[in-house]
Amino acid sequence: MTGLRVRELRAGYGAARVLHGVELTVDEGEVAVLLGPNGAGKTTLLRALSGLVRARGTAGFDGVALLGRAPDEIARLGVSHVTQEDGTFGPLTVEENLRLGAMARRRPRHGVSEDVARVFTYFPVLQAHLGQPAGTLSGGEQRMLAIGRALMARPRLLLLDEPTRGLAPQAAVRLFRVLRSINRHERTTMIIVEHNVTAVELAHRAYRVESGRIGDLRRSGRW
Repeated sequence: MTGLRVRELRAGYGAARVLHGVELTVDEGEVAVLLGPNGAGKTTLLRALSGLVRARGTAGFDGVALLGRAPDEIARLGVSHVTQEDGTFGPLTVEENLRLGAMARRRPRHGVSEDVARVFTYFPVLQAHLGQPAGTLSGGEQRMLAIGRALMARPRLLLLDEPTRGLAPQAAVRLFRVLRSINRHERTTMIIVEHNVTAVELAHRAYRVESGRIGDLRRSGRW
């Protein structure tokens, strides 16, 4: 079975251990949502998978080991990570930001214009601001642009860290609808870290992360 398999994952910062033997399974084309309090280790888990934090254990995506690889190498394997802090390149236009996203893939110059058009089918508001500096967009529009830039890499695994953070409730609901559409049409596997429990409606799997450990909410009867 293709997808993501994480076993006995341990990670932290210096002497501070954050993750304590995390086990996680996400099959190809599934959406997994990670819930839990601040400081539980959700962000650290995504950072470990994308190579931003050193980790021990095993993490394989479609049978290829992720741990120990540099972030750019992991990106070329088809893993895109939109972090909490993932802003835009403010002086560059919306289009320039999107085209930069294609540089993370194996063939960065192939089919770029078509991929920009594809992003606009999910986020049509960005097309209206095509030539506008990204720094002049609203916070919600910049979040859309960050996700759109990640899609330009043609990811097979998309890691999203609190994508609705700072959005009004209605805007959050709209973004969840777009993510559902991306998952259905692109068959993109996703891991979404959220505090907004509405995200569970997207999920094929839902996990709760607490004190560096993880539990399957379905198996626990809490989902």
